[in-house]
Amino acid sequence: MTKYKLKVTSAAEWRRFREEGEIVPLSSGRVVRLRPVALDKLILSGELPDILTPIAAHTLWGNQADNDKVLTEQVDMAKSYFELVNRIVAMVLMEPVVVTADPQDDQVLIDDISLQERVEIFTLAQQPAEGLRAFREQQEKRLELVSDGQDDLQPTEQPGLHY
Repeated sequence: MTKYKLKVTSAAEWRRFREEGEIVPLSSGRVVRLRPVALDKLILSGELPDILTPIAAHTLWGNQADNDKVLTEQVDMAKSYFELVNRIVAMVLMEPVVVTADPQDDQVLIDDISLQERVEIFTLAQQPAEGLRAFREQQEKRLELVSDGQDDLQPTEQPGLHY
């Protein structure tokens, strides 16, 4: 019987994802470098808006609340959600860097990133490194199937058809 020897993961490998990030193609075709975010630490530090309380309250008492109150809570919850998404996106993007004003060559404003891309980045940021690598590989395969336009045929006139 063959014995397998386990090797301890080096500290450099533990740090690699946090320090170097992971290059990930988005479904839009744009490519970004993401670093992980520790949501638990952010929540415990009080740096993130509390979007779960209104959700829980609505779940428990939503049917008893009047429509105006429910609508106000839903609008407030949506605002909190988008604030959270924008904050996380700005934190996890290593390339391009998100700035609040006057972007330089390697920088963007949060408004330069579409809502779809921000939500995708937010979702990806919560995955472990292995999940990001698997997502990147899956997206690369999908992007290989997309035509670059080089082989597209030019429209031609068909014989016998005159307009």
